[in-house]
Amino acid sequence: MRGTLAIGAAALTLAWASVSLAGDLSGLYGVEGYFAEAAPGAAQSPAADKMVQSPIQAGKHLPDDFSCCFQACQFPCVYFQADVLYWDRIGTGCHDVLVLDTDDGSTLLSTDDLDFDGAGGLRFLVGWRPRSCVDCCAWELSYWGLYNWNADAVVTGAGDLAIPGDLGLASNNFFLADRIAADYRSELHNVEMNCVKSCCMHDIRLDFLIGFRYLALNDRLSLIATDLQEGTSSYDIEVHNDLYGLQFGGRAIRPLGCRWGLELTGKAALMYNDVLASQRVTDFPDTPGAFVLRDASDSRDGVAMLGEIGIVLIRPLNECWNLRAGYNAIGIGGLALAPDQLDFTATAASGTEIHNTGWIFAHGATLGLERRW
Repeated sequence: MRGTLAIGAAALTLAWASVSLAGDLSGLYGVEGYFAEAAPGAAQSPAADKMVQSPIQAGKHLPDDFSCCFQACQFPCVYFQADVLYWDRIGTGCHDVLVLDTDDGSTLLSTDDLDFDGAGGLRFLVGWRPRSCVDCCAWELSYWGLYNWNADAVVTGAGDLAIPGDLGLASNNFFLADRIAADYRSELHNVEMNCVKSCCMHDIRLDFLIGFRYLALNDRLSLIATDLQEGTSSYDIEVHNDLYGLQFGGRAIRPLGCRWGLELTGKAALMYNDVLASQRVTDFPDTPGAFVLRDASDSRDGVAMLGEIGIVLIRPLNECWNLRAGYNAIGIGGLALAPDQLDFTATAASGTEIHNTGWIFAHGATLGLERRW
């Protein structure tokens, strides 16, 4: 939960920036809050245009009629994007056996059988042009989160189920159980602060990105065993990955026909991963409280890597609003995933070692709106 403060701070900053920047910049940059170039002393664009043009486009006059084609090289002073996400996740850790048949020793359930459902999420981005910055054409602060990936599986038997290893033999409900269920839940949060350097070539705009990135991946895996005669026991694992790093990227925006625009984005980051993991195993009898077989926790740091690509179709609705629909994919390596922390031994040191060589691949659709001032 160490990433909760960072996520909350980013969300509050986004809310403040989106509300205040549009009003504040109008006082800084003139009546309409627009200027033609990032350099000090640059001339303001006409108020009727209500959009900043790049230096290459500064000599061109925008038609008064909104029937004009998509313009990639227009630079607003402030822009805000809000998207809904629906993404799938691939990657549940290394192959581990979860449930065995005690009669013949065959595998009835493994981590390979856990398949995540798609999860919904939200994305917010606010960008603004600094009044005087020789290195940045714009600053961008963004947050997105995916809130409830879930993978469930259940095996039922007739007193012939068990988890593998000595842990199963040392327990009551995890050996000769009637039902064992696996419940795997995960969520991913992302915060970025990027400096954007832009240039235009004909009708194509190129943005070069450099900035700070933070991700929080929270994993929880529970194995729940039920013995119809004795009750229910659980093996719970929680892992928190907090990743911090410097990222580089690029973005290309160009017209696609007359009414549409196309945005292509690529990013890469090398990150420090601060991992905190805990696990707890309870067993029968559970009165007056659960009998604890294991209660262990530990931390570890490591190096993680990230790569991301995105493609977005942009449809202007009017001079201020754009519709955005696209696809994003992100791959992250060097993670500690909950299934990789499974330890079916039964010693004093069991559950204290953290494995942080896992990876995930997340991808899916985005749909939202952009407001430009």
